Amino acid sequence: MSRNSSISDETLLGFILFALPDAEQWRIESLAFSDPKLRQRIEDLRDLLGPMNELTHPVEPPIDLTASTMAFIDQASHAAQESLNQSGAGMSQPLFENSRSTKLAWIDSLVALAAGIVILTILLPSVWYSRDASRRFSCTSNLRELGLAFSVFAQTDAKQRIPMIAVDGPLSFAGVYTMRLQGKGLLQSPKLIWCPAIECFDPSQAIPSIPVFLAGSPKQQQGWRFTIGGSYFYNLGNIVDGEYETPSYKGQSYFAVLGDSLMKINADEEVAAVHGANIANVLYEDGRIQAIHVSQKNDVSVIDNPYFNRDMKQAVGHGLDDSCLGPSFQNPFRPVKLE
Repeated sequence: MSRNSSISDETLLGFILFALPDAEQWRIESLAFSDPKLRQRIEDLRDLLGPMNELTHPVEPPIDLTASTMAFIDQASHAAQESLNQSGAGMSQPLFENSRSTKLAWIDSLVALAAGIVILTILLPSVWYSRDASRRFSCTSNLRELGLAFSVFAQTDAKQRIPMIAVDGPLSFAGVYTMRLQGKGLLQSPKLIWCPAIECFDPSQAIPSIPVFLAGSPKQQQGWRFTIGGSYFYNLGNIVDGEYETPSYKGQSYFAVLGDSLMKINADEEVAAVHGANIANVLYEDGRIQAIHVSQKNDVSVIDNPYFNRDMKQAVGHGLDDSCLGPSFQNPFRPVKLE
């Protein structure tokens, strides 16, 4: 028996829901990365949590819900008792007992309803958090798989570089990296390029080869630009000594390669990430995935913002150390507004 099979399902559920201590979370994640059977067990448990995906918005019950419900029950109970007292004298004994039994059953139903409301008040936020935690875990798994593909791609490249974005022409957009990975046989599934928190796209759509893309009409190519890179943002490259360069894969811990998408949320250009609590997952060259909190306009909780270059623009980086991530349709030299 594998030593990883000794991990209980209860522990794995805690891992999926991010309920374990950080050291244990990291240990299980490391084991799952190298053990396909353990990864499959985790995926099977995630499928059991599938009904939580039916929730589309977190439910925030009123602060005084429990108190107001109990007050209503208390008031109804007093009203029912008064009704019993007033009508009891004029009733025959069997009829009075039947009426009293009916009203008590009705009060019991109210109590049961109140208990259900109290339980939902406690559980619904947890269910919402669990659903989002499950999606965030699936997202980190996608990024880790893509990070491995980038590493292998760079190892087979003469200059140890990650997939290239053309400066101009039909292939001058960030999402071209998916076709280059697929052309090398390194993209196992199109689903890997779609974060599970993004629900408005079809993750099963095929990625065309570069020859098929180039043979497409301008209208087809324009549509592909927006979807071919999936929902993730990709490194836009660097300007070094006045020349555009595709980054070499050096395993740097601070150089961002891929990240979750950001979305514009108002006319003031404020942006939001796709995960709950405004969290974005970012993959760095050394394989590390960091969850970053997007706090306000053009700002995240790290010194070097991976989504903007040193000029606070979403465009090509300045110098070897300036990484900047952009969406599938982005050209490094033609910044676009977040849509």
